[in-house]
Formats: sequence, C-alpha cells, structure tokens
Amino acid sequence: MTPQHMNKLTFTFILFISLTILSPAAPPVPWEENKTLTYQELIDAYRQLSLSYPEASLIEAGKTDIGKPLHLFILSKQKVFNPVKIGQSNMPVIFINNGIHPGEPAGIEASLQLAKDILSNRHGMKILLDKTIICIIPVYNVGGMLNRSHYHRANQDTPPESGFRGNGQHLDLNRDFIKADSKNARSLEKIFSELHPLVFLDTHTTDGSDHQYTITLIPTMYQKMEPSMGKFFHNTMVPALFDYMKKTPYEMIPYVESVHGTPDKGIMAFYDLPRYSTGWASLFNTFAFMTENHVYKPFRDQVKSVYFFIKGLIEFTGIHADEMLALKKNADRHTASQKHFVLTWKPDTTQKDMILFKGYYQSERKGVATGLPYRWYDHSKPFTKKIPYYDHFKPVKTVEAPAFYIIPQAWQKAIERLRINGIRMQRLKKDTLIRVTSMYITSVKFSSRPYNGHFQHHDIQYREEPQTVRFYKGDYLIPVDQPGNRYIVQTLEPDAPDSYFSWNFFDPILERREYFSPSTFEEKARKVLQDNPDLKKIFEEKIKFDTSFAKNRYQQLAYIYNHSPWLEKSYMRIPVFKGKR
Repeated sequence: MTPQHMNKLTFTFILFISLTILSPAAPPVPWEENKTLTYQELIDAYRQLSLSYPEASLIEAGKTDIGKPLHLFILSKQKVFNPVKIGQSNMPVIFINNGIHPGEPAGIEASLQLAKDILSNRHGMKILLDKTIICIIPVYNVGGMLNRSHYHRANQDTPPESGFRGNGQHLDLNRDFIKADSKNARSLEKIFSELHPLVFLDTHTTDGSDHQYTITLIPTMYQKMEPSMGKFFHNTMVPALFDYMKKTPYEMIPYVESVHGTPDKGIMAFYDLPRYSTGWASLFNTFAFMTENHVYKPFRDQVKSVYFFIKGLIEFTGIHADEMLALKKNADRHTASQKHFVLTWKPDTTQKDMILFKGYYQSERKGVATGLPYRWYDHSKPFTKKIPYYDHFKPVKTVEAPAFYIIPQAWQKAIERLRINGIRMQRLKKDTLIRVTSMYITSVKFSSRPYNGHFQHHDIQYREEPQTVRFYKGDYLIPVDQPGNRYIVQTLEPDAPDSYFSWNFFDPILERREYFSPSTFEEKARKVLQDNPDLKKIFEEKIKFDTSFAKNRYQQLAYIYNHSPWLEKSYMRIPVFKGKR
C-alpha cells in the first residue's frame, strides 16, 4: 500500500469516527415516528453512507442561495463519481430531486431509505446498480429545509414539523427552471447538463382534492417528446409503472387536476410548462416524472409509497436500459435536425380515456370557525367508478427555427443560462455585419402583480424585419443543430410561454433611450414627409379622417418621428436575431 493510500485511509477513518461521535450512527427511521430529518441529520446520514460503501459518494454540486452547498449523492457500481464522466459513460442515469418544497418531505425520507437498502443489499437490492447509476439530490431547497417550523403547512397534519416552501430568496423553486434566479437552479442545471440523465424524478406532496390514493403521478406530456420516445413513454413505461404500483399496497392514479370542480367529473393531465422541473427536464429528451403524495394520508404511507415508486422506476429502467438509451440517442439526433417546434399546447377535450377512480363524494357542512356552509370530501361516502381522463394535447403555435440565433454579449443573463444548460455557442471572432431577421414587439400585456419575483409578460406579439446588423467580436452565435434545440427555441422565441423575454430578461428594450423635442422637430418632420411621399399621403389621410389627431400637434410629430429614420432601431427589438438556413 502506497503512502498516499495510507494517508487517504487514515483520513477516511478519522472522519468516519468523528462523524459517528457527532451524530447518531444509525438514526431512527423518522417516518415511522411521524417526523422528518433535519437538514444536518440528512446530510450526515448520506455522508456516513458515502464513507461506509465504495459504491457511494456524496459530492458538493454547487452553491445554493442560503450559502450552503447543493449536495449530490451518487450510487455507482463502477465507482464513477465524476458527473462529466458519468454523463459520458453510456450508462442509464436516474436523477432524483427531493425537497424542492421542503414541507413535502416524503421523497427526502424515501430516497435516503432506498439508498441505504440498495447499498446494504437488503433483499438483494444492490442488483439495481448493475444497469443504472442513481444520482440523488438529498434536498434541493436547502434554505427552505433549514427554515423549519410547526406552522408552515396549514393543511398538513403529518409530519407536524417540516421545512418552508420558499427558498433563501423566498422563491418557489418549482417555477424557477427557465429564469434560474436562484443559485440552486443554476447549480442543479449545470449538474444535469453534465450527467445527461435518462430518467428524471421530482418528488412532491399535494394538498388538492381528497381521494383514496396515497400517491399520484405527473408524467411529462408525451406529445412534447420525440415521437418514438413519446410512444414508448405513453404506451409502455407509464402503464408499467401504474401496474407496478398496483402490486404494492399503494395503487397510484394520475395527478388529480379536476376538470369541472370535483374529480368524479373527470381529471386532466398536467400541462408542465418549462418553468416546472419536469417540463424543463423533458426539453433535453429525458423521461421525466413528478410524484405527488397525498398530504391527508399518514406520513409513513406517503414515504413508503414513493419508496416503492422509485424502486419500480429503477427496476423498469434497468430492464429496458438498452431500448431507452437507444430511444434517447435517436431523439437527440432527431431534435438536432428538427426544423419545426411547437411553442404552446392546449388540451384536446374531444379525446379522453376512461379510468377507474377511487374517490369521495362531497357533502355540505357548517364551518366551526365561521359558521358558514362549505363543501368537503365526505369519507363516509367513498366511490369507485370510471371517470374521464384527458391527457391529449394539441399544438397551438408552431415555429420554424432558424439556422442560428445571435445574442449580443451585453445580455449576459441569457447567455449564462444557455451555458449552464449545456447549449453549444460560438463567439464571433471579429466585428462584422450580418444579414439577420430582427424581431420587434408589437403588443404585450404586462402583469399587474409579481409572479415568483417577476412581472411576467403575456399575450406577446411581434413582427419580423430583415436587417443588416453590426455585431461585435465576442457576441454569441447559437447553432440550432444540437440536442438542446427545444430549450433554445423555448427560451429565445419571444412568444413562448416561458421565454427569456416573458421572464423580463430583455425589458430595457421596451423603453426609449432617444426621443424628440416638439419645439424643435418641426423642420426635420417636414423634411421626413418631403422625402417619403407615401408616408406623407398616409399622414394627410389620417389628419383628414381623425379629428382628434388633426388637432394635436404632438401626436402628429410623434407619428412622423415613429415612421422616420430618427426612431432608434433598438426600441422594441428583442436582442435575439435569427439567421436563415
């Protein structure tokens, strides 16, 4: 044994002994006691597993807003713990994210228990590592988990103490996957782009409608996926996971998004926009899921149900690894050569499936605090019946992507997010004039109140205009010929629902930086009309038929100015330019 190996062994032994002294060697399974681990207990437990088993490693995967690291726990039979090397290994990677909302801790506890059981080979479970690499975020919202209280979840009885929904910036991290305001998001997205996961799971708890199920599931919209991948996902993978859960004590149902107020009248598949974890992950041809445990069920059952689901997800991926890897590889090739992309979808209510649903009818009773009547789910009135399930969506708007986009280097917020999501970019080597298509905002609705820290834009309309634009050395050219094309198009097309423009990345272009003085612009305005007979004719017609305009000197000068070379080219122009194929 070399001195270097001796030093490493000595350090590991000392660290293990110190951790054993500082924290419980085998903390109790908290969900059996209706409580959840603290942040430090959780990280210590993963650290002990890392020290105890050669197939495990706990690494720091970046920073979070609260100042503490984002941890990643890796289970690898091959003992490969470098995220970049894992992403290059051609092994199926299952990426599990927990604690995005720390007041929903079932997945936190289930992932830890499953990791222990796999590594200790309980019931021969180490076989799950034969064909998969499992990567677990112990807790994503570290700031929210540290903000622990009895009084965060008013609708939740179990566990009685848990974390807070907002993170260190008071952000809902499950609305942050495109704008990436948080360090949490930027750290996770960088790791994701290095790992190239085949499967992604985000664990949650919901306090929506009441029903008989402990666990529900949101699969990403299969229509958004490459057709072959989407067909396998919808027809094979998702049904197999529902069948698997039927064999456990925890039968599963699709997430209960009621269509007409109560689930007995039908439920609808969740439209997971890119702001949400699954919507974002699926942009990169990843099989994406979100579990939603039922808050009204005992905590131990919540944990056990998601434990079973994760185990089933790993088993399915291992069995179908070769087929799933081939589908992803084909989807990446297809996306890289794809020309047309759907920006927005809407439910197709003309199509539905009938599924068996176990719920409760509603009754009316008087509120004990208010004395006023309200509707509630009556557990004395259970039902089992077929209900409509709407999981078909149809395109609303489709765009043809350009050969490339160009973003000037001044817009670093957008460039940084493209970079951390693994998007390949080229920097211009010299100042140059390029013939491009510019996009000008013609209409936009501004939010009247903030949404997750932004006054997001809606109902965006724009016009295109061919222009020769001067770009500078160091500006960024983004080829639309890569597996991340869907992310590129969804962020750079201004009217996409989660575009960078909609999230206020480019708001300065909505303000004018140059204007005219009505006291001195008269002579220039006269010359503009002289040099533009067509404009002069339209201007005179407007005076003739618009009496208010005819009496308002300022409006007339503004009209001429807005149709003159004096109007700044950058006003209302998105700083994203398209290059022709």
